[in-house]
Amino acid sequence: MSDARVDDLLSLDRDVARASTGFARWRSKLAAHPDEHADDDPIEPVRRVAGKSTWDALRELSPPAAEAPLRDALLPWVAALTVARLVRDDDVAWARAAAEARVAFQGEPPRLVSWRDAWRGVVTVKSAGETGLWLAAAAEVGESLAPIARSRAEKRGEIARRLGRAHAWDLLDVGPAAALRAAARRLLDATEDLARAVWKDARGGAAEVLHGAVGREAGEGWPAHLTRRWLEGIFGVALSGLKVELPPLPATLGAASFPRALYDLGFATRLAAAPTAMPFALAREPGACAAHRLGFVFGALGSDVEWQTRVLGLGRRIALRQTRVLARTALLDARLHAARLLLAPAVTPTPRDLFDELTQRLFGLPLDARLRGAWPVARDDEPARFVALVEALPFTEALRDRFDLDWFRNPRAWAHVRAISAVPAAEAHDAKALDAGADRLARAFEGALG
Repeated sequence: MSDARVDDLLSLDRDVARASTGFARWRSKLAAHPDEHADDDPIEPVRRVAGKSTWDALRELSPPAAEAPLRDALLPWVAALTVARLVRDDDVAWARAAAEARVAFQGEPPRLVSWRDAWRGVVTVKSAGETGLWLAAAAEVGESLAPIARSRAEKRGEIARRLGRAHAWDLLDVGPAAALRAAARRLLDATEDLARAVWKDARGGAAEVLHGAVGREAGEGWPAHLTRRWLEGIFGVALSGLKVELPPLPATLGAASFPRALYDLGFATRLAAAPTAMPFALAREPGACAAHRLGFVFGALGSDVEWQTRVLGLGRRIALRQTRVLARTALLDARLHAARLLLAPAVTPTPRDLFDELTQRLFGLPLDARLRGAWPVARDDEPARFVALVEALPFTEALRDRFDLDWFRNPRAWAHVRAISAVPAAEAHDAKALDAGADRLARAFEGALG
């Protein structure tokens, strides 16, 4: 007997697209103005896409062979939207708590600040001493945010179990949780000595490391302001004919702002390259692993000597110095991705000894314990981000092998990237390859920084 919820897969796909895009916009608005958007519910008008009954109906469906790929692609979207609907109250609670100016900032001028203010201050101030004051403010708020994150993680885990999965990460289909965590720890272990060496002068812990990671000393050749026009001028061939939807570009705080913008451009380019006629659930998947991978490929250009000499027009000596600074930031970012997986909150709070161990490995000294459970935390798509990080290096090396070191100047390389970006987003990932990929990435960092 047919089920009306899943009789028309294309209709269901259109509703999934509406719910997904609406929910993403709502999350952005909620973060900026929580009180104005707390009562908005972008999923409710298409409620059928976010429930166990539709999940079960899809699993029981036996579609014609031609429709089976769409059915398979819709399943993770229904799971993701079900989770999103059921953790909505925690999202609202977090947004409100993060926006409330509630703690006293001890710098100049003294004032009440929010969680969001504190992290903005961490990256914008001009001295590590000021960074430390902002971190202290963040830690004071962190104690109230950690229980919200834990509640949300518990709900995600329970929903996953009701959908027949052992872990919420299993809903992304990028690998078992145990394999992901093992690869994350392997990456941390393999880069431990290198990280200590490149941050050996940052004796003040996280304040000095985070301040240094902005890359203010590597400013040669970059424009004064990050603009879409600058990006389009560099990547005109890659973007020609694509409707690339970029998020707001980051403020230009230091050289590290540019790889971040390049990452966003790569992510958006992968999404835009999907054929417009392809159903939404085939063109995108909830973890966006392929889009994150191209984001990492684009982002890595900022620390590529060939790219800095040919695109920024720098001499090789200056390019080598600057790419070393940005490679150091990329190493911290990679290790932070790994630590997020290992610190992901479960039913019980992250153990204090694990938090101290991992944050000391990241920053040289443990973070303030009041941040435990609030930062760093794993985002919903963190497993997909980590897999994409590990897979990005082989992707880039394949482009270099096929199109030479300056592949980014070759129209045929961009035609190739666009062609392989036009296939359905869901991919098979070999969990057994994660460890080897982590080792390969560690060797690349050693080559850049050793």
